[in-house]
Amino acid sequence: MTGAESVALLRAAQRQLNAAHAVWLGLVAEVGTRALDSEDEIVRLPAPDRWGADEVRTALRISAYSGNELLDFAGAVVHRFPKLHAAMAAGDLSIERAKVIHFWTRDMSDEHAHTVIDEVLDHCSLDSERPWTSEQIGARCRKLGIQLDPDWAQRRFAEAHRERRVISWRNEDGTATLAAQNQDPARVAAAIARVRKLADDAKRSGDPRPVDHLRSEIALNLLDGTYADLTDGQILAHLATTRPADAEMGETDVPEPEPEPAPAPQPEPEAAPQPVAVARSPHRGVQLTAKVSTLLGIDRDPAELAGQGPIHAEYARDLAKQLSAGQWRFAVTGPDGYAISSGLVTARPIRWERRRADDHGIVDLLIPADLLAALLDGTLTSPTLKPWWPVLEDIADHAAAPAHTEDEETGAKDARRRFPRSGLRRDTQLRMTTCQGPGCRLPAARSEIDHTLDHARGGLALAGNLGPLCEHDHDLKSKGGWQLIRLSDHKVRWITRLGAVYDVEIPPLIEPDRPGRARAPGERPQPRPAPDEPAA
Repeated sequence: MTGAESVALLRAAQRQLNAAHAVWLGLVAEVGTRALDSEDEIVRLPAPDRWGADEVRTALRISAYSGNELLDFAGAVVHRFPKLHAAMAAGDLSIERAKVIHFWTRDMSDEHAHTVIDEVLDHCSLDSERPWTSEQIGARCRKLGIQLDPDWAQRRFAEAHRERRVISWRNEDGTATLAAQNQDPARVAAAIARVRKLADDAKRSGDPRPVDHLRSEIALNLLDGTYADLTDGQILAHLATTRPADAEMGETDVPEPEPEPAPAPQPEPEAAPQPVAVARSPHRGVQLTAKVSTLLGIDRDPAELAGQGPIHAEYARDLAKQLSAGQWRFAVTGPDGYAISSGLVTARPIRWERRRADDHGIVDLLIPADLLAALLDGTLTSPTLKPWWPVLEDIADHAAAPAHTEDEETGAKDARRRFPRSGLRRDTQLRMTTCQGPGCRLPAARSEIDHTLDHARGGLALAGNLGPLCEHDHDLKSKGGWQLIRLSDHKVRWITRLGAVYDVEIPPLIEPDRPGRARAPGERPQPRPAPDEPAA
């Protein structure tokens, strides 16, 4: 091909992709509007109901939020704005440009939305005389919307403000981002101004940290409760006690000094310095799951921060020490990586902070039974083993203790309880770390404990009938017409109301070694299941 022919082929492939996306959106809209009627017949609804997006998100293995957004977009393109769908099917409109048009027209009246679409659609095709980029299309949609309906921007603001929320997400490099969306701009300005002033005051008092680092520290401490009930003066005093000795200060980080007031004839005596108040985070919502071998430095396997995903070993070790005053739990695993015993850990490594009632952090310690035995009998050693010895002995004592038994009448009464007791709930959360819903990653600690066979139908509060479900997936099972069947201790089956079947594996707490995995010096390979045992 010549160079021009390769460009022409690229454009033709884009048109083909546009048409394929039109077919795909049509199918999304179709699946999302199908449901069972009162006679258990599949019917097409005029609009998706509460559970329509769940069929889509499960079929495509996407999150519940993404499923709702996709179904809303597909319904608008296919049914509300058929011109957009026709332009995609003809190859003239890409899905990216269609998303921009939908974003700006979704809350306009039908009349105004169609007027906007008629004007911008001619500029969406690659073959148009004056093709526009997505940014140009968005700018034109917004300008036309204000011209057609001056109150539109005000309504859009009010509707967005009603959906205000605070969210977080995990970045690709392992850090996280916190955002407050759709907030009152005046309050946002006031909040950021306070954070900036505190950081600037700390810089002027000689803090060597970059100003952005100070702002981040202050903002998180204000939000997580570390600075609860502290005055601004006490906050600055606390910052002064936590200055790192080796921090570097760049010239760009030094705030401009404020003009000093004119000296008074008789200056007042300086105010007494603010006392340094106790400032510590309650660690609400912080749950670390880590292998004991990782915390001991035997290996460098990733740990898990609930709701955030995997974290590297060094960060996990630092975080475990920060959470020393929180609740510690353990799970001893068998050769297949699943728990064989679990419970609470009362001991802490030597010279670490003991349990404190006002710390709500959680540390889940995972350790294979053979590794626990090897550490205790001296077969395997580690330079950091001595401080952790009380913890290992505590785990071994709890794991070896006979299960708590109750008289038959009390045990039967507990099994009929609507809500399991704390020990059984904790055991369930340890064995199943996330919601059992298809593709759901909500931590078990933030999920509801569900009876697989519903309590109302005689289901008992026993380990084999309990599992974590987030609020949405719990409603999906109890109200949305989906069925949940427990196939084994490690697998459940979902049957949707449209009859699709999805099996969900409960992952092992510790995955068996994979070929090619690098081990730290002195690390023992985990035993693999015997040939007659099922592989995890």
